[in-house]
Amino acid sequence: MDQVIKPIRNRKPFLLSSLLFASYYVVFFLIPSPPNEVSQLHKWILDWKLYLQIADEILIFAVLALIPSIYRLANPWRKEESPTALFASGLIFLLVVPMFVLVDLLIGRLVYPVNVYPLGEETIVFLLSLQVGTMHMISLVLALAILLYSISFRKRKGGRFVFAFGIFTFGFQILANYSWILSPEILLVCQLSFPIWLVFVQSVEQV
Repeated sequence: MDQVIKPIRNRKPFLLSSLLFASYYVVFFLIPSPPNEVSQLHKWILDWKLYLQIADEILIFAVLALIPSIYRLANPWRKEESPTALFASGLIFLLVVPMFVLVDLLIGRLVYPVNVYPLGEETIVFLLSLQVGTMHMISLVLALAILLYSISFRKRKGGRFVFAFGIFTFGFQILANYSWILSPEILLVCQLSFPIWLVFVQSVEQV
């Protein structure tokens, strides 16, 4: 019984993080792009404030669930751990996680008051620009980390399938870098490749 319960318990962070990230991307998909007219930005925030708040709350919990998942993928205390997998985990711990936290803070600043500081139009433009730029960097680093994981896991049991799916996920994340030229539907598909990859990769993480 313990041999059955332990693998299920070990998969919980992967499944939870995958579900939360998928929910975050779907909620953001439901929010229309900010208007080009700067004068309409306050109205856009007011109209979609609830969705932005929901996305903001989901994202922080998704990031928290991601941390133990990545730790299990490449445990630095495990004997003969792949240096490639360790480097990929380092990329996510040191770059992806902090950048996701930054995105969460940027969204939060749009919808939650900070003392009595006004949220001017120039500030909104800056926050939105920084958010897009940060998501661009997240997709780039995620693409590299997923590629490295795929290479390091390819010789494990079931690793060939994860390797093949990882290559596709790598491609989708590269496409997600160019969110400004993709339709919202295609961007959503590219972004969802990451939480789907989390579900598949946990099948080989302890082999």
